Amino acid sequence: MNREPLREWQRLSPWAMLSLLLTQAAEQGRQHLPLLLGAGAGLTLLDAVGWRELLLGGSVGLLVALLLAWQYYRRFRFRLEEDVLVVHQGLFEHREFKLAARHVQQIATRQPLHMRPFGVVEWQVVPLAGDASRITLPGIRQATAEALSARLSPVMPGPDGVPAPRYVVTARGLLLHGLSSRSVVVAAAMLSPLVRPLERWLHDVAPSLAVGDWLPSSPLLIATLGTLAVFTLLMLLSVMASVWRYFGYRLVEDGGRQIQTRGLLQRQRQSLSLERLQVVEWVETGLGRLLGCGYLVCHQFGGAIDEDRRFVVPGITQGRQRALIADLWPGVTWPAEWRGVSRYYLRVLLLRGAMLAGLLLAAGGALLGEGLPAWQWLPVAGVLAVLVALAARRRWRCQGWARDGGYLWVRHGLFGMRTHVFALNKAISVDVRQSWRQRRRGLATLHLHLAHGRVVLPYIAHATALALADELLTADVRGSVVELPG
Repeated sequence: MNREPLREWQRLSPWAMLSLLLTQAAEQGRQHLPLLLGAGAGLTLLDAVGWRELLLGGSVGLLVALLLAWQYYRRFRFRLEEDVLVVHQGLFEHREFKLAARHVQQIATRQPLHMRPFGVVEWQVVPLAGDASRITLPGIRQATAEALSARLSPVMPGPDGVPAPRYVVTARGLLLHGLSSRSVVVAAAMLSPLVRPLERWLHDVAPSLAVGDWLPSSPLLIATLGTLAVFTLLMLLSVMASVWRYFGYRLVEDGGRQIQTRGLLQRQRQSLSLERLQVVEWVETGLGRLLGCGYLVCHQFGGAIDEDRRFVVPGITQGRQRALIADLWPGVTWPAEWRGVSRYYLRVLLLRGAMLAGLLLAAGGALLGEGLPAWQWLPVAGVLAVLVALAARRRWRCQGWARDGGYLWVRHGLFGMRTHVFALNKAISVDVRQSWRQRRRGLATLHLHLAHGRVVLPYIAHATALALADELLTADVRGSVVELPG
């Protein structure tokens, strides 16, 4: 498609309305299905109303939804005025959005499976104001989306000029990412609404099936097998979620942009301008450190909280994150030596751990009373003391920082590890704080406010903290995101 048609008003694809209806129906079903199934409200409603009235009400609701979708389709239109995207939309309230090309921070397209036969994609653009100001065209033809991307980000490659991939996720990396990433937590959150309905179902059905005949009699064995089954299920769902999101992941670089494509059934394409890149975060979970796998997160201003929308490079193994970071910021090298923090920070961690252990022992004593003999509290207290000492030392050793040219590295963690790297001119503000204990020791805590949040560097020398703060705030601002071209 040439550029001229984009100057005329364009409308959404009619198939987009069908996609929106299906998406909204699926979302409403996902939100209310556990409630209906769990509380038995669905059966109660069916008995009280009857099938005919229920179908009639559903038909009326479907007709209203179709009329609203038609009205939404009529009022939604967009076009380009020179290099400014103009969008008109609104069902009951008319709204107009305008976005200049120089304010574009990120462009993404998504193509769910049901849109592929029609050549329709969902096109999204994130301005400098952040993800909260995201503009979405919920269904336009792929050729139109490519033309819009080319006008608003001229360095994006066209369909006939795809460069060689800089990084491709392997099957092993995909599997390890699923096992070690936060997808386990996401899978647990997805299953949580079904826990109570499953519990009621087991309570009602299990006695009639004589579960006690085939379940082991030992409560400890039942607990062990149940924990193992839940853990296996979560791991399996986590791997499935990883495959769903990152299957066929490819990262290419073209003209100052990193472009990633991924997705099993829903193909996504996301571009990241290196000029807008603020912070790169290398994440290794506790299990990921054992498996030798981690992932990179590229942060911009107002980045998305939703993990599915963040610019993530998954399944990185064999230390390839060092080469990838050097590709994002040429000249940056992984620090050969890290600077630790003061040993007084270890004392603070030990003190905090001792206080927490004391509270746990006091709470345990209040709950158990005389149920546990006095002499048995000694080994419990000893185990807690050892755990506190090991955890405090581990956290103290993980805390560190390094300075390499115009970039600052900060790492922290306990079981896992997070490493932040950013250019000195990317810091938004800096706080140097001192407690009364730190003033006596000549120490301070540095709070670095970055585009994605705050990073803390505790218990370093006060003079070093002041020097770093001055250097961060007076660094050369050329190339900063707040400096707009033209």
